[in-house]
Amino acid sequence: MSTTEQSIPATAEEVHYCEAHPDRETNLRCNKCGRYMCVQCAVLTPVGYRCKQCVRQHEDKFYPGTTSDYLVVFATCAALGVVAGFVARYVPFFLFAFIIGIPVGGFISEIALRLSKRRRGRRSGEIGAAGVVLGGLAGGMIQAAAQYGGSLPEGAAPALSLDTLLPFVLNDISLLIFIGVIAFVVYGRFRMKF
Repeated sequence: MSTTEQSIPATAEEVHYCEAHPDRETNLRCNKCGRYMCVQCAVLTPVGYRCKQCVRQHEDKFYPGTTSDYLVVFATCAALGVVAGFVARYVPFFLFAFIIGIPVGGFISEIALRLSKRRRGRRSGEIGAAGVVLGGLAGGMIQAAAQYGGSLPEGAAPALSLDTLLPFVLNDISLLIFIGVIAFVVYGRFRMKF
């Protein structure tokens, strides 16, 4: 080795860390924003790896729903759930409750979609299903109160309370299956891509 040649020390590669998990080393970058991300944060898309934030921003275009749309969905599903729960207490067999629940759930979800002008949010399915469950149970309790109040002798004051009405509803397997099927259909309809 000649004296003119000097050994150049090898430079170590720069170490990068995931922005979401600062304790993890990585060299993987989002192909859209350039953010460093670990394997857990990386999402494989048709155009390469992207960070979860960029993927979420892209998906937001498909969920234009607002808070008022959530309120419309909940109110619609709860109101129609009350009617469905009231009527379902008259269906004696759980097989009929299962068969009838599918089109009723489709009807309720379609009405909710139309009233919200087909705008869905990320949680519209869960909110609609919760509205149907709460409304269906309330409708079942209203029907139980009407039935319970009608069976009392004239002049007797009914002692209607949640403790009295809740067993009527929770012991009615047909009603619970009916409400469950409707909630499942409503949730699925809001999660469906169209």
